[in-house]
Amino acid sequence: MSSACDPERDRAAILQMAGNYRVEFAFDETVGFSEGYTLHAPYRASATEWVEVLEDTPRKVSLQHVLMMERDGKRATLKHWRQDWTFEDTTLLEFRGHRTWERRVLAPHEVACTWSQAVYEVDDGPRYEGHGRWTHAHGVSAWQSEETWRPLPRREYTKRGDYDVLVTTNRHALTPTGWVHEQDSLKVALGPTPHALAREHGLNLYTRQPADTASTETSTAWKQTQGFWSEVRDEWRTLFQSHPRFTLRDSVDGKPRFEHLFALEHTAASERRERIRAAIERFLETTVSARAAPPGE
Repeated sequence: MSSACDPERDRAAILQMAGNYRVEFAFDETVGFSEGYTLHAPYRASATEWVEVLEDTPRKVSLQHVLMMERDGKRATLKHWRQDWTFEDTTLLEFRGHRTWERRVLAPHEVACTWSQAVYEVDDGPRYEGHGRWTHAHGVSAWQSEETWRPLPRREYTKRGDYDVLVTTNRHALTPTGWVHEQDSLKVALGPTPHALAREHGLNLYTRQPADTASTETSTAWKQTQGFWSEVRDEWRTLFQSHPRFTLRDSVDGKPRFEHLFALEHTAASERRERIRAAIERFLETTVSARAAPPGE
C-alpha cells in the first residue's frame, strides 16, 4: 500500500455523501458521431433525497437513497437507488449490454488503494459497477472511475431504442455545499460493428439541506421497511454469487421487476424470503446472449 493511500480519509469522504439533499439533474448531448444524428433536447429535473448509511465498516460503505415527494398534498417516500463502496474489491459485476451482467475478477495489484462503486436499481437489482481511486489534492476529495458500461438511464430506456449502452467515466467530488456526480458518456449502439451516436455530459448536483421533519420522517419510514429490503439484497447476492454471467428479462406478466418486488413489501415474514426468491428467478433468462466485449478488451 503506497504512502499516498489513505482509506480512512476516503471512507470519510464517502460518508459525507449521506444526509438530506436537494438534487438537480442536468444531461446534455454535446456532439453527434453518427451521420444524420440530431442531438436530443437537454434534460432537466430536480428532487429531494435522503441518503441513509446502510453499512459502514473500514472496507465497505453502503448508502441508500430515498426520494421525498408529495402525493395528494401529503408527504411520501420512495426507495430509490443504492451505492455500495468497497475497498480493494477484486470482484466486479459489470454490465455487458443486452440486459446481461458478468463477473470480472481482478488481481490484487490491479485494485491496490482503489474503491469500487456498485450502483443498484430501486429494487436492488444490478445496474453498473466500476472502480477507481479517491484523491484529496488541492483541498478537493474526488473519485474517478475507469471507463464503465451502464444500461440506458430510466429517463431514456422507455423512450429510445437507437442505442444499447452508456460507456461512462464517473466522477464524484465533495463540494462546500454537498457533493456532485459528473458523468461523461458515449451513447453506443452494439452489434457487429459497435458505433457511438453521441457524447453526453451529466451533472447531478447534491445541495445539502438542514435536517427537518420531512427528512426525519423519511429516515423513519425507510427503517420500517429495512428488514424486507435486507432480504431482497440477500437474494440478489445469492444470484450474483451463483451466476458468473446472467441476463434479466425486461418484464414478466407485463410488469417490470420493481413492481413485482415492491408488491411483496408487506408479505408475512414466514413466507417472504421464498416469494422474493421466486420473483427474482422469474426474471432470470435461462439462455444468455453472446458476450459483447468493452472496447480495448
